[in-house]
Amino acid sequence: MRVLMVLAVVADLLLATLMVAVSGFILEGVNGQGPLTPVAYLYVGFILVCLAATAATIALRNRPALATVIAAAPLAIAALALLLEGMVV
Repeated sequence: MRVLMVLAVVADLLLATLMVAVSGFILEGVNGQGPLTPVAYLYVGFILVCLAATAATIALRNRPALATVIAAAPLAIAALALLLEGMVV
């Protein structure tokens, strides 16, 4: 269980890093050009969710089952978003 927890934490950190790296392409130059769109707030919020899940997992490392579920939540949300991407018009 601890191995899954560590892998999920690493995946969360990599997901947050990837989202920061491609944020310029996704947000299309929103930074410094007027008010942020709701999509930008959602995007930044999900980056913070990835980092908060990592911090919560580290804080709850003595309860590996709960910590693994918390660490896997952002990955499940990201997978669901990818699955639903084609359905949203």
